[in-house]
Amino acid sequence: MSLPVYCFGEVLIDFLQDPQQPGLFRRFAGGAPANVAVAVAKLGGEGRFVGMLGADMFGEFLLSELSHYGVNCHACATTSDAKTALAFVALNEEGDRSFSFYRPPAADLLYTMAHLPDGFWQTPAILHLCSNSLTDSAIADTSFAMVEQAHKHGWLVSVDANLRHNLWASSQADISLVTKLLEQADIVKLSDDELNYLAQQQEAKTWLEQLQANRNSWLVVTAGSNAVNSYAAHQFSLPVAAVKVVDTTAAGDAFVGAWLYQLSQHLSEHSWSSLLQDNIKQKLILSKAIKAGSLTCQHFGAFTALPTRYKWESE
Repeated sequence: MSLPVYCFGEVLIDFLQDPQQPGLFRRFAGGAPANVAVAVAKLGGEGRFVGMLGADMFGEFLLSELSHYGVNCHACATTSDAKTALAFVALNEEGDRSFSFYRPPAADLLYTMAHLPDGFWQTPAILHLCSNSLTDSAIADTSFAMVEQAHKHGWLVSVDANLRHNLWASSQADISLVTKLLEQADIVKLSDDELNYLAQQQEAKTWLEQLQANRNSWLVVTAGSNAVNSYAAHQFSLPVAAVKVVDTTAAGDAFVGAWLYQLSQHLSEHSWSSLLQDNIKQKLILSKAIKAGSLTCQHFGAFTALPTRYKWESE
C-alpha cells in the first residue's frame, strides 16, 4: 500500500538531439513533473499527473503516453487557448543538456484551482511540483494555492527547484519567489548549482538552515556524478557510482520519483517525524533513488528511460 503522488505542472514535448545525427531531433514525452509521475508509476506506485494540455496533436500524444505508463490523469484538463509547450534539447559529448523552450505561451500555464476535480483533497497524498510553475503570475498563484490546500489537508509537499532560467521573462529565476516555495516544502531537492544561485552570497549551510527553520523538512542536494548530500535531523553524504552516461535528461526526475515512491510506501504506515530522525532508513531510500537516476542516465529519452520496478530492483 502506498500514498498517491500528485505531480503538478508542465508536461511537454522534448525534441532530443540524436547523438548520431546532430541535425535530427527525435520526439519524446517530457516535462519534469510529468517525468516524476511516470517514474513513480513505473516503479509500481500511484503516480498521478495534474496539469493542462493543449487540444492539439502534441497534447493528445502526451495524454496517451502518460496513460500508457500507468499515470492517473483524472485531474488533467485540456484547452484550445494555448498550444502544448515544446522543448528542444541539445546534448554534449557527456550527455549533458542545454534547452531551448517554446513557452510561453503554453497550455500548462493555464491550469487553475477550478480545474481540480471534486473531492481532490479527500485522500491523504503527496503533492510534488517545481519552479517552472512559478514563471508566470497566474500559474504561480495556482501553485501556491495548491501548496496551501495540501498542507491544510495534511498532505506532504515536495519541491524540486529544477531551475530553468530561460523560462523566466528576465532570463533569471526569481530567487525570492523560488525560495518562498521551497520554504513551504517538506521535501526539497536542489542541485549544487541551484543551491549556489539561490543562496547568492550566503554560505550554503547557513542558507539551508534558514530554509528549514520553520518546517521539519528533508533537503537533498545533488551534484551530478558526485556525492548526494542529505539534510534532515542529521546530515550525511552518499557517493554516486560512475556509469556510462548516454543522456541525463530525466535523471533528476528519476531520482525524485524513486525518492517519493519510497516515501509514499513508508508514510502509509509510519510518521513523517519518525522518518526525519531515522538516518538508516534515509540512507536506504536515497541509495535506491540514486540507483534510479543512474539507470536513467544510461538510456535516451525521458519516459522511456525511466526504470521499471524489475530493472530497479534487479540490477
